Amino acid sequence: MKIVWTIVALLLIAGLVVILQPPAPTRRENAAELAAAADAAELAIETAEREKQAAASSGDAGSQSETSAAKDTSAVAAKVPSEGTTTTMTTTTSSTTTTATTPTAIANAGSGSNAAEGAGSAVAAEPTTKASTSAPADAAAVTQPGESKAAATEPKPATPEEIAAGAEFTPEVPRIEQAEILPSRFVKLPDGAISVDDAWTIRGAGTAESPYEVSWEFLSSAQETYVPRLSEKKIPARIAFLHGKVVRISGYLAFPLVAPTSSECLAMLNQWDGCCIGIPPTPYDAIEVKLATELKGWKKHTINFGAITGEFKVEPYLVENWLVGLYLMEKAKINTEL
Repeated sequence: MKIVWTIVALLLIAGLVVILQPPAPTRRENAAELAAAADAAELAIETAEREKQAAASSGDAGSQSETSAAKDTSAVAAKVPSEGTTTTMTTTTSSTTTTATTPTAIANAGSGSNAAEGAGSAVAAEPTTKASTSAPADAAAVTQPGESKAAATEPKPATPEEIAAGAEFTPEVPRIEQAEILPSRFVKLPDGAISVDDAWTIRGAGTAESPYEVSWEFLSSAQETYVPRLSEKKIPARIAFLHGKVVRISGYLAFPLVAPTSSECLAMLNQWDGCCIGIPPTPYDAIEVKLATELKGWKKHTINFGAITGEFKVEPYLVENWLVGLYLMEKAKINTEL
């Protein structure tokens, strides 16, 4: 019986709480408040638009009235409850009105024959000023983030006038294993450089005192005709011509990750730390380098850059017709002070 009387007492208390609670506002009352606020906001916006048109025709005299109208619109928008579609529309319209009535836009609108054209000219002039002030003083001196250091050392191609003034010759091109040699056009330029196929320039004499200077783009051009996996095994004579010559090229260097000293490294066009940072090389834009003397003291997972000079070799290394390596360099020396 005690349990029954306890339940009855709780029910009585709950009934008293429900009876004594003040009545909540109905949905109709909320809707009426929202509608009244929306009407007030629309009225304020219409007033601001009329004052804006009056200000555009009267010039500078209308700037004060538009500013006050924009403030009134913002005040009305702040009174609208933050729920429903009406509040969002009012806030957006208010911000648009305030932005359009900047002093620069009003001045330009008053000076032009058409208010809309004046406002448009003000908007168009502002980005131009920002672009001119943010531009560097010397655009040619700025290095792009993705620009390779090796690209800055590439020899410039000869001009048609220089090629016409040169003398064509046929050098001795060595035989390359597992490859067919494609003919190339060699022209000795007046300054002693060699123009190859009217597109590439090789400077130097191919000796230790004056090594040939070539670019990575020049070496990578071998992939146009030498792709063993596709049964294309033709190497241009301009590439085979370098076999056995002393060549100098600048690029990124990767050393072994484990050994404290090394007599070998990898010279590449792109940055690569030998593991997981950078762009791994391809057989066309990398050279396996055997150093004349061992080196030590480099840090793991770091980016090294330098110029290598040594005896260049074109020796394709194939594994089931897949090209693994193409270029070698022996008795090489590294110069990192560039």
